[in-house]
Amino acid sequence: MSNLLWLFLAVAGGILVGALPGLTGTMAIALMVPFTYPMSPETALIVLGGIYVGAMYGGSISAILINTPGVPASIATTFDGYPMATQGRAEEALCAAATGSGVGGLLGTVVLLFFAPALAVVALKFGPPEYFWLGIMGLAIIANLAASNIYKGLFGGLIGVLLSTIGLSPSTGEVRLTFGTADLLSGVEVIVALIGLFCLPQVIIMAEQAHRQEGLVLFKPDRGRALRTFLVVLRSWGNLIRSSVIGTVIGIIPGAGGNVAGLLAYQEVVRAGRDKESFGKGNIQGVIASETANNAAVEGSLVPLLTLGIPGSPQAAVLYGALLLHGLRPGAELFTGRGAEITYTFILSFFLGNLIMFGIGISASRLYARALNLPNNLLMPVVLALSVVGAFAGRNNPFDVGMMLALGLLAYGGLKIGLSAAPIALGIILGPIAERGLVESMMLSRATGGLWQLLFTRPLSLVLIALTLISVFWPAIVKAWGRWRGNVAAKRGKAGAKDATGQVAGYLWLGIPGSLIAGVALQQLVDVDLQTAVVPGVASALIALVSAGFVLKAAQIRFRSGPAPRAERHGTDRRLAAVAMLAAVIYAVLIPALGFYAATFAAIVFLGWILEMPDRRNRRLPQVLLMAVVLCGAFYVVFGMIFHVPFPTGLLL
Repeated sequence: MSNLLWLFLAVAGGILVGALPGLTGTMAIALMVPFTYPMSPETALIVLGGIYVGAMYGGSISAILINTPGVPASIATTFDGYPMATQGRAEEALCAAATGSGVGGLLGTVVLLFFAPALAVVALKFGPPEYFWLGIMGLAIIANLAASNIYKGLFGGLIGVLLSTIGLSPSTGEVRLTFGTADLLSGVEVIVALIGLFCLPQVIIMAEQAHRQEGLVLFKPDRGRALRTFLVVLRSWGNLIRSSVIGTVIGIIPGAGGNVAGLLAYQEVVRAGRDKESFGKGNIQGVIASETANNAAVEGSLVPLLTLGIPGSPQAAVLYGALLLHGLRPGAELFTGRGAEITYTFILSFFLGNLIMFGIGISASRLYARALNLPNNLLMPVVLALSVVGAFAGRNNPFDVGMMLALGLLAYGGLKIGLSAAPIALGIILGPIAERGLVESMMLSRATGGLWQLLFTRPLSLVLIALTLISVFWPAIVKAWGRWRGNVAAKRGKAGAKDATGQVAGYLWLGIPGSLIAGVALQQLVDVDLQTAVVPGVASALIALVSAGFVLKAAQIRFRSGPAPRAERHGTDRRLAAVAMLAAVIYAVLIPALGFYAATFAAIVFLGWILEMPDRRNRRLPQVLLMAVVLCGAFYVVFGMIFHVPFPTGLLL
């Protein structure tokens, strides 16, 4: 009975950790390991496994509500989850995420229980060439995400890959693209990049729409919606099974994990879907695919851990340390004698853990969704404060806050010219996987006879190449089929009209800075050895090529259509957006001067007040003050007392 209580608390705590941007399951598990030392091995593993399960689902909550993945594995959930929330379907999206997560976790547990030794063999088949093609296959999802403008998607993906190469090379240890800055030696932290790319632009958008959305209710309770959504998800059995298989298989591959699993599952559901145009605009199947796969990857990552002692994810690596702490050595002895009793208790706890996670998710989805009805002058400061906290908490480095702000401002500017943040995030996440595979293949080729032979002759590599080609060319095939059937003629006409009136400035804003970025990067790589420079060099060269294409496209449009008329803007206040951007920068600067809590309190009060100013009534100022006190207190309890994050202290606090 005590183990069941511990499991419930662990899952609930994991959901909270996953829902807060910047707090990852890896951090929570690592912090809990010392506290499990007095526990029995069974209880300790149950607690840590419960946190793992809860955190993976918890990431979907912030992904759906504020367009920010709570964990990197939830990035694909934002593609359709947040559009559903903006359409008043937040509860539906949250229920779909909880159900998909529960089903994926249960199916993954079945696989772990019955097929772990056999599937562990698959993990051993993956070498550097397979990792390279796995990374390339993941990047191919850009073809589906940016089917409306594949060149902008490619540009964003290449920028992400280039960002991922900053710092020490993971294979050679050489320094590149740091510009002499010591803080860049460790590279761009993934969670910092995700917060900047997804969360900060949303803060600015909230500011510019604050007055247009006065009195707007994004969530209305509807009795029976959770049950209806649950039945819809269960009827999507093909999506559930396919995504669970993808999640489990990708999970057993060390280093891939839920990040890649969710993206590949999303890609497959788009390819299999009949209404492809609806994906990215609020299709529930996209949420189901992403959450089912990344939760199935949880159990998949334990397959090589328990059988071979090879962690399949960062969280599994921490669990490996917990096993050793309690005198358990992964391998055959975990499945015999006393070890077998502990191991199978641990595995079976995932059945209960996923059921508890599903129950909490379904029952609390309406409560989570109500947060959308908060007025923007209250919600926006909260999201900004969470962004800063999340960026700082990972490595306790103020430089990460500055990096988050820089990426966020660039992402907001990109949105205004049609450049989505999703391809950039894909490049940052998948770039290191592809680079490590390519560089290690180059090293291995010295002893095996040639790089091309190594990359293009291994059976698993050929399978991944075929899947990559299908992913890249599938949107073109679908369009060609639709054109042949006469379904896209009208759409082409509209697209041409749009290009002729509003795209010149957008293409120039992409082409000119892109050329500069590529030129600076190539100049920095002049004296770097080939293996260290190959991926950033190729990415920079391709960025330069695509940027030149953007400039030529802008010239072509201008020549054909003459000066483009200024597009009308509706429902936004650019002055408030500018205030929000300036306030975010000043907030970050004030943190080391005043102290984190004092700067946070001041930022919340100021933003809440300034967004209310046009009404000249300040009706919500007391609410803003109360919220500032409550939020700062919550930060102190969660981050200061529980996670011991050493926030900067200044003149005040």
